[in-house]
Amino acid sequence: MGRAFARIEDGQVVFKAEIGSITPLACQVQGVWVRPDLRGRGLAAAGMAAVVTEALRNVAPVVSLYVNDFNAPARAAYRRVGFTETATFASILF
Repeated sequence: MGRAFARIEDGQVVFKAEIGSITPLACQVQGVWVRPDLRGRGLAAAGMAAVVTEALRNVAPVVSLYVNDFNAPARAAYRRVGFTETATFASILF
């Protein structure tokens, strides 16, 4: 359906993300991943910028995502792309 995005170099996935939930008003990016040995090189920010551009152009007028509060590298990458924190969310497991 054109919702999965990947950067592939030498036959290896180095970045991937999917657009999960979609409504006419917004969509949500999920499953963002960078190959562990390549983390810290800007691939997440570059990949997310491309995914967000495509999503805004062809999917929905707002792009959102969830990120764990302890994942400082991911949060920094998302800030570089222009994401801002708007709310917090907690899961309760029982």
